[in-house]
Amino acid sequence: MHVEQLPVSAAEAFRAFTDVGQQRRWVPGVKKVKVVRTDERGRALEVFYEFGETLAYALVFHWDDAALKARWVPSSGVRDGVSGSASFVATASGCELHYHLEALKGRPEGHEREVVVAFAGWLSQQRRAGEAPVER
Repeated sequence: MHVEQLPVSAAEAFRAFTDVGQQRRWVPGVKKVKVVRTDERGRALEVFYEFGETLAYALVFHWDDAALKARWVPSSGVRDGVSGSASFVATASGCELHYHLEALKGRPEGHEREVVVAFAGWLSQQRRAGEAPVER
């Protein structure tokens, strides 16, 4: 697990994280993101990914709005996908992102940290550009 302080509210960070279509812009190694199914609010429920040079997989997402938590597992029959979770906890100066992958499966050592640092950088860039995360 990697924990990182973010300079935005937990709700704002969670909203940005739920915009899975944007992951290609900030998840290191992701080459393609295709949303396969969405929920009634337009958030991704199932997503196909191409990662690195050889990995292709689909993940199924569960969003817990009340707890500001996300959970994902590989879609049925997928061997390259990884299970994981993210939670956003309010702090005095913004929030903490707690990010966990249950296995790395073809991803480099330190991948959890790289993902969280990249997300924090992308959020900061969005704020500087005046772009708010999509409201869902």
